[in-house]
Amino acid sequence: MTSPSPDRAREESRYPAEEKIARPPLTLVTRERLHSALDLGVRSPLTMVVAPAGTGKTVLLSDWVTRRRQAGESVVWAPGQLPGVLDKVLAQVRGADSPIVQDPIVVDDAHLLPASVVGEVARVLHQAPHAVRLLFAARYDLLLPVSELEVRGMALTLRSRDLRFNDAEATALVRAHAEDASAADIVLVQEKAAGWAAALVLAARTLQASGDVVWPLGNQGEVLDLLLGETLSTLDERVQAMLLSTFGATTLSGRLAEMLSGDPDAGSMLADLAGSGLLVTAYADDAASSPLYRYHPLLVELLRRRIAARAGDRQLVVAAHHRSAVYYENRGDGGSALRSAVDADDPALVERILLGHGPEFLAAGEADLVAAGFDALPAGYLDQHPHLLGVRGLLRRVTGDVSGAVLDAASADDRAADTAADAAAVTPDDDALEADAVLLRLWRSRYGWHDVRTAIDQARSLLARAPAGGHDGPPAVLGPERLAWLLIELAAAETWADDLDAAVTHLDEALVTARMAGHHRLIAGGLAHQAVVQCARGQLQNAARSAQGALDVAGGQSLPEEYSARAYVVLGLAAVNELDLDTAWQYHGVVAETEVAASDTVVAGLRAMLRAVLLIERGRLGEALTELTTDPTAAGPLPSFLSRDLALARAWLATLFGDASTLDTQVTVLERTGNSTEAGLVRAMTSLIHEDVQTVLKQIDAGLDHADLYPPLASTAASFRTVLLSRIGDEPAAEAALVDTLNRATPQHMLHSLTSAADETTFLDLLRRNVTGPNPHPFAADALEKLSGHQAGWSKAGGRSPLVRVRPDAQVPPPRRLDALVNGVRVRLTAREAEVLDELALGSSYSEIAQALYITENTVKTHLISLYRKLGVDKRSAALRAARSTGLL
Repeated sequence: MTSPSPDRAREESRYPAEEKIARPPLTLVTRERLHSALDLGVRSPLTMVVAPAGTGKTVLLSDWVTRRRQAGESVVWAPGQLPGVLDKVLAQVRGADSPIVQDPIVVDDAHLLPASVVGEVARVLHQAPHAVRLLFAARYDLLLPVSELEVRGMALTLRSRDLRFNDAEATALVRAHAEDASAADIVLVQEKAAGWAAALVLAARTLQASGDVVWPLGNQGEVLDLLLGETLSTLDERVQAMLLSTFGATTLSGRLAEMLSGDPDAGSMLADLAGSGLLVTAYADDAASSPLYRYHPLLVELLRRRIAARAGDRQLVVAAHHRSAVYYENRGDGGSALRSAVDADDPALVERILLGHGPEFLAAGEADLVAAGFDALPAGYLDQHPHLLGVRGLLRRVTGDVSGAVLDAASADDRAADTAADAAAVTPDDDALEADAVLLRLWRSRYGWHDVRTAIDQARSLLARAPAGGHDGPPAVLGPERLAWLLIELAAAETWADDLDAAVTHLDEALVTARMAGHHRLIAGGLAHQAVVQCARGQLQNAARSAQGALDVAGGQSLPEEYSARAYVVLGLAAVNELDLDTAWQYHGVVAETEVAASDTVVAGLRAMLRAVLLIERGRLGEALTELTTDPTAAGPLPSFLSRDLALARAWLATLFGDASTLDTQVTVLERTGNSTEAGLVRAMTSLIHEDVQTVLKQIDAGLDHADLYPPLASTAASFRTVLLSRIGDEPAAEAALVDTLNRATPQHMLHSLTSAADETTFLDLLRRNVTGPNPHPFAADALEKLSGHQAGWSKAGGRSPLVRVRPDAQVPPPRRLDALVNGVRVRLTAREAEVLDELALGSSYSEIAQALYITENTVKTHLISLYRKLGVDKRSAALRAARSTGLL
């Protein structure tokens, strides 16, 4: 990896998505001694300012940063509430080939940083301390190597004792808030406050308002409560009402304060409070920009206690929440609207937002928010307002309450049917309920709880009523998130029902809709299901791009397992396709740990195929046979693409074993599931053992003429044809066949389909000649590099492809397979036990086995006892069944 130049890298990292900086108050007292300490500290990797709330950390840092920038020195402000700024800088440090000294990074409220970010900071400080200059302000010590760095002279810590105002600083601060304070007043305030910033400010404000210094007895918490309460009571009632209406917001703009409080002067009130330094801090990019405001935690706590004690104040807050909910709902921010509505004591408002935005929140992974909305409704509310049944059913579905989801789905079905009976009276709320009911039907249909074709028809009927559907009835009114989710669920059902063309169309529509809505999880869901459809069509490169796109678009957000498992299993199959088997095993491990790997039939089937192919490639043929012994659990017949892929995998394994009976069975499965062309090609390639080469070539040619042939099998058959033509000495035809093989394999990089041919030196020699010839195929060099370096484990384990079986040296018997996985335990037969087992399979008696192997009958019985024990059986017929199922016969 090449690093950018130091100057450029430093410039790129200077202000990455930087938050607005805190503005020093107008009553600021500059503290030169602390500025000097910070100047000294930021020459080292780490400076910590650790002290409780109310000690002046934010004011100190904002003053220091402002002065530094005014002097032309760069510094990054990164609040702990938004760790992304710091995380980006750390990522730049991690990605650099050589350490680049970053500009100083100031993190206020560092105690709010996620543990993962703090851990990454610790790692950087251990491994590359000279690459960073960090200044953290926190209420308590963080898990960072501070002591270790201090011993090495690479860290500085300022604590409460350092932040206490000395007498000169205290005098300046008190007089900034109380101009007429006497020297005696200041001495008394400083004596009682002991340099504590918040106490100094509040006492000075009280002195300014009352002309007297009243200092209560008690601990510091009680002192601060009383001083803050006294100060708050001196404020204008409109200011108090504004504070009570707005303190629930983490960050406020003047406009938001006006909306929450209903007071058009709220913005100027906040500016006055921030200017006076009264526990409100303004944050802005520069003096000319509109500031954002944050309340000090001490003020927030006092206001919280006040509304708990006074009913009138509580009503102010409820009214503010109601205004907030309506404001955010009108702006399209449903999440903020619902959070406010929950605290507004207005069930009708909560219902409206849940019905309009519930599926959007659930698709975004915000089930807790939706659950909070339902918890805020009175008991029995849904009995009178059944439109919410669909949303609650979806909530129960995504939270794993399957039985509750099924019950709600049935109730939603009944309600939707009643509504549909009077089409003229259908409302947007009815459309929302019907869409949710259809969503739940489609989900249930994939598990056999509802007829899949009926569910698909109902979904298509609803979509036909959408504005673009051309339906004669009243148009269905659906929000984009609900519509995108419905389209994804419909495509999933259509995939299950083998209607892949319709699934592709609906996934395209879902992706357009989700992208218009900017809903990343639904985009990821659409891409993950698209990857499965592309995989079913043999388009593994396209499928891998879609699957990776699903993971990328989610960013740092976790995806529902239904989406992520599909993405990972497709990436695993794509990695096998390119012969990157180690990566494929890693993806398999991720999928195997998910719950849907067992409960979702499509994921289970694809995972089983992925594992089986990987086991075959490692030569663990018995384990692969066990993996493919049964179909994944499904309600009804498997989709034809799953049946096809499982049948092809089983047919290939049977071919390696020389098991003609199982091979015939799988060819029949292919024919029965509508894959007759594929069945004919498999039959043609495996007929090499008893058919002449020319006949086989004609059959392969006939199969390859079909345009809708499964691409991986087509590549395999084309590579077989190439080897056979070379063997009969028709080199020009073989070279042309090689080009055809590469043309088929190139678009989707289908290297794994060529491995059986690549086990033949003839094929690799043809590839080498093509690479070094005058007109090399664009894919030939890559194919040669990967195929020549690939070692087929199945070949080493004794598996033999049809091409191997008809080689001139094919009379050399393959090595006898002696090991297998039996009942989850790996067993290994001795060579003599294997011979006894072979004779047993021929139907020989004890005496006949003894004669054939030149041993006594007692020795035969001894070997059989050991053989039965290893196979976990107690009689001949069971032993033969177990041996065949595990590949020992």
